[in-house]
Amino acid sequence: MRFESMPAFVRNASVLTDEDRLKLASVAMLPDEESVDAIRTLPEIRDLLQAFIGDESTRNTHLQLKAKTFLDQNDPVMAWKVLLL
Repeated sequence: MRFESMPAFVRNASVLTDEDRLKLASVAMLPDEESVDAIRTLPEIRDLLQAFIGDESTRNTHLQLKAKTFLDQNDPVMAWKVLLL
């Protein structure tokens, strides 16, 4: 994926570094909606989503931090899934 074709919220994410964005760009295709929805049931994701109901800004920051964790573990596909929630 080209950097320019990434969604603006990823290109402008304050938590992600240029190195993180390069890792995200290594994914050829974004995960489909079904696979993104499937991670909502994972305990760590479910807890994160529930912790920030009503505070979208903080929720997005924490989703970026969680995605960064997956990028640090060299799992850009899972990072994309988290970012696309």
